[in-house]
Amino acid sequence: MSNSRKTYSANEQLLLYTQVEGICPICTKPLYYEKNGQIHKKYEIAHIYPLNPTPKEVELLKNEKRLSIDVNSLDNVIPLCPDCHEKFDKPRTIEEYRMLYKIKESLIQKSKIMNTYSYFNIEDEIRVVLQKLNLESGELAKLEYTALKVEQKSDNTLPLLLKKQIINDVTEYFKFIQNIFVEIDKECPEKFNTLAMQIKGFYYKCRQTTQSQEDIYHSIVAWIHNKTGKYSLRACEIIVSFFIQDCEVFS
Repeated sequence: MSNSRKTYSANEQLLLYTQVEGICPICTKPLYYEKNGQIHKKYEIAHIYPLNPTPKEVELLKNEKRLSIDVNSLDNVIPLCPDCHEKFDKPRTIEEYRMLYKIKESLIQKSKIMNTYSYFNIEDEIRVVLQKLNLESGELAKLEYTALKVEQKSDNTLPLLLKKQIINDVTEYFKFIQNIFVEIDKECPEKFNTLAMQIKGFYYKCRQTTQSQEDIYHSIVAWIHNKTGKYSLRACEIIVSFFIQDCEVFS
């Protein structure tokens, strides 16, 4: 018996659209267009595992992982531009299936983590640290520091280029940030430990969703960035590198 195509509600489509941030996750074209002052959608809801697979597709995908047993589940569908949807469906290939599976899996993980933002607060003093980094002034001198802990704690889920960036951030900024926290603790004792515990708490929550150090790093950066009014994404990356070196992040 064949499966019926589900009609997704406006709220379900909004959730899916928001999940991909309004762009086709394959080609990055916008999933909308403007005409006569009105916004119109320009996407189709694609099934990652086919709604009604042909015998050839059943055989092709028999050993592949699935995001949901229910083919109409929101976990098994994704908005694509019409061109990419057509290419993905005809003909369906293992490589394309695995690519879209991985994209959707990452989006699901990101959504789960973002849904916990409200449960994890961070002290206002983190804004002070971000502002004192003052990356645009160019006045911050490089300080020698060896990032041995990053080397020891990283695994193969952390891409080499990102690992090098983290090590470089620790080398350049660790002592400077450490000195800022010393000054903050003089005014408000144990403030650093409070911040460290909050970041570790969010890290442990991320670990419940994914074991990928790359995904965890980006999730913590995004959390701090959102919690601090999106002050400076680059400064948030440096702060996360500091806590990877200094506490139990990636332990």
